[in-house]
Amino acid sequence: MTETLWQRTDQWVGTEVEDSFVMINLETGTYLTLNATANAVWDVLETPQTQEAVEAALLDRFDVVPEDCTTAVTSLLAKMRDMKLASPV
Repeated sequence: MTETLWQRTDQWVGTEVEDSFVMINLETGTYLTLNATANAVWDVLETPQTQEAVEAALLDRFDVVPEDCTTAVTSLLAKMRDMKLASPV
């Protein structure tokens, strides 16, 4: 069985502002702010990655328990999919 690959969509652009990453959807004009964790996931998803690879990148960057990381990444990828920030490829 092959794991799903995730990649960010190209409808969003953004920039760092203080401790956040502010983004705007070029098609809808919707804007949002990513916290440090979501911004790290956004960076990792520049190229297609499995959820496992995303988790590994976060475990390298943040002091987090692996089980908590899995739960958080699962939830965050679902939110990113719903907001059309990222999608399975």
